Amino acid sequence: MPPRKKISSATRGTRKVIIIGGGLAGLAAAYRATQKGWHVDLFEAHPRLGGRVYSYRFPHARYGHLVCELGGEWIGKDHSSMRRLAHRFALLPLLPHQYSYSFWNAKRKVSTIYPPGKWPFSPALRKIFTKFGRDFANYSLAQQRKLDLRDWWTQLKLLGFPNEALLKRDLMDSTDFGETIRQTSAYAAATEYLGSEADTSDEMDFKIPGGNTRLIHALESAIGPDSIHKNTPVKAVIQRGSRVEVRYGNGQKLAADACICTVPASSLRHIHWDPPLPPSQHEAANQLQYARITKTAVLFAKRFWDTPKKGGFAVFTNRVSDFCFESTYLQPEPGGILCSYAIGDKADDIASEPSKQAVGKWITEDVKSATERVLHKPNIIDVKMQPWQQQSWITGAYAFYRPGQWFTVRPILQRPFHHVQFAGEHIADEQGFMEGAVATGEQAADNL
Repeated sequence: MPPRKKISSATRGTRKVIIIGGGLAGLAAAYRATQKGWHVDLFEAHPRLGGRVYSYRFPHARYGHLVCELGGEWIGKDHSSMRRLAHRFALLPLLPHQYSYSFWNAKRKVSTIYPPGKWPFSPALRKIFTKFGRDFANYSLAQQRKLDLRDWWTQLKLLGFPNEALLKRDLMDSTDFGETIRQTSAYAAATEYLGSEADTSDEMDFKIPGGNTRLIHALESAIGPDSIHKNTPVKAVIQRGSRVEVRYGNGQKLAADACICTVPASSLRHIHWDPPLPPSQHEAANQLQYARITKTAVLFAKRFWDTPKKGGFAVFTNRVSDFCFESTYLQPEPGGILCSYAIGDKADDIASEPSKQAVGKWITEDVKSATERVLHKPNIIDVKMQPWQQQSWITGAYAFYRPGQWFTVRPILQRPFHHVQFAGEHIADEQGFMEGAVATGEQAADNL
């Protein structure tokens, strides 16, 4: 291991901020702070920046041009912060990343393919859902809190969704929350699907060409290597008077005027806080769960699936492969990558299989069986699995708010603690998207 570089003090008189966490929220906060004239020191516990933004290329020369996302995947039309940064760092034009989709229940071939954003239920249910959206827009705070106590499955059932439609919605909506909608806050779900009339594709619209990690590299370069300290976990945060001090490594210390903590809520307990975090904030961090998601990328010599007329290929299945889509839509051949996006128990089932080749075969057979026309005999080249629930520093892919938590747990986690601001997708208005990480990071820097 190379010798650890010495962390120098900033020029006298310059305002100094320490940022804990080198994921997208931390990098966005650091970049915004430098723009506002702050001296930044960013600490990342791991050797890689980006956190849950993780673009991947298989190590095969013939297919090295193909890139998939094992972490944050989509940029929505309404994601103004991500789009602004993409423009700032010349990462445009964004690559269209919408999908036509179908449902396969292992009993028969797919019969209907729905274009991106198409309503897959009856006109009568559409009318009911639209009315609920109008009512929801006028809900009082008391009505919102009452809705939060209910799960999304129950709410849809009360609206009149029959069992078959509920099962479809569970397959669809669980990919947005990372767990079954039987456990998802109905209020959180309603804000996801009814918060914007323009949002007809669940903000699954674009990605950065060449991989979303390109934004991570651009932010790292703009912040400057001297301000970023990788492989350097923060062990303690000490606040005295008008100063905040972090301790890291073998007893090293660094003091600043402010601190922005962007680690997942599940990691707050691994930092020693002096004075201690308020009991309510400590308990909120313990209560918040993170979604179990395993993304599995399967590389093929040729693409054996049909590309729909609109968008890329995708299918919802009731098998362990769960939601499968083409990662390499609009990327040049040869080769192609299918990604399985498995949530909840399915994510654990896939992650527990010791053979990645077996997982690749499961996914291949599910997609092959669901596809009406197979263009070629599938030839698997390689498989890469990313079970986010097995990452000890987070224990899941993104925050998952259960019934009753949106108006209790989330506001507590958002509160500043003396000179420490908090950021991260877990306290954003919308979980599971890179936009939430960026928006909260920038807001924390603006609050300094």
